[in-house]
Amino acid sequence: MLSNTAEYALRIMIVLAEDPEGPQTSEQIAAATKVSGDYAVKILQWLGRAGLVRGRRGRGGGFCLRCDPTSTTLLDIVNVIDPLERITTCPLGRDAHRNKLCPLHSRLDEIIGILTDSLADMTIQDVIDGAEGPALCRSPGVTVRVSARRPSKKRTKKRANSRGRKKKTTASGATRRRKTGR
Repeated sequence: MLSNTAEYALRIMIVLAEDPEGPQTSEQIAAATKVSGDYAVKILQWLGRAGLVRGRRGRGGGFCLRCDPTSTTLLDIVNVIDPLERITTCPLGRDAHRNKLCPLHSRLDEIIGILTDSLADMTIQDVIDGAEGPALCRSPGVTVRVSARRPSKKRTKKRANSRGRKKKTTASGATRRRKTGR
């Protein structure tokens, strides 16, 4: 019932709440939540615009919670990313269901209502406090380390010319072009 993006946002918020001491980089958050780095940044931006997280650039920067984990509900987070929508009319547009939902859509709406109520009743801190060890599916005692160095790019040789000509260097260092046998 929740979109992947909404679940990723929940994971991100829990990781930030579990380590309130200092900012975490987007790379650290992505590694801890198993969300791709670029997508984690996008979600962090949405959460930042909603006032749930704060980001700081530069050395010693990163992301941290801006909200109170004891009062911010899981529904608050989901509503920032992908609000749950109740079914109020027949999605099929059938005249027979104009005033009343069919049994299938009535049941689905009931489930969405239960999910909405459950998410509204649980705070970020409730998730952390209710877990034995880390709140996310990680082994206790495992820390995620991310290097601040970027991996070096392999240098690739460029072709001299892509139109069937090759560069040939003479002993004097000058280059001349010759036609290949194609």
